[in-house]
Amino acid sequence: MFWKKKSDDAITIELESDDRRNSVRIQPLDEIFIHHDTQQFKLIDISFAGLAFELSSDLFKKEDSFEITLSLPLGSTGILSEKKIAINCLIKVVQINGEICHCRFIKLTHQNKLLVDRFILNEQKRQILS
Repeated sequence: MFWKKKSDDAITIELESDDRRNSVRIQPLDEIFIHHDTQQFKLIDISFAGLAFELSSDLFKKEDSFEITLSLPLGSTGILSEKKIAINCLIKVVQINGEICHCRFIKLTHQNKLLVDRFILNEQKRQILS
């Protein structure tokens, strides 16, 4: 739960939760898949620091690193939402909870980081407007 504490000059926003993360994760409104070798996995959520996806087997273990391809739409509406750009990056498994694999980005190029950031901000706008 969020609330604002107001002092004379500043407003502080506090989070009351046991689940503390370094980055806010969003769930995409449309289905997005990540690809590793010949396999594909459904994206659950994504943040500026990493992502989570469905994992139905014991393919990966904690601390594993591997390359993925992630295809993200360029825009939130119109013709740009139909065009996708593929991002190749290295991710590292942080933890596996049941059938959800939580990973963080490793060695994300500056260009790819900008594309991920743009996608997240566009998704946030879409969710606010819907």
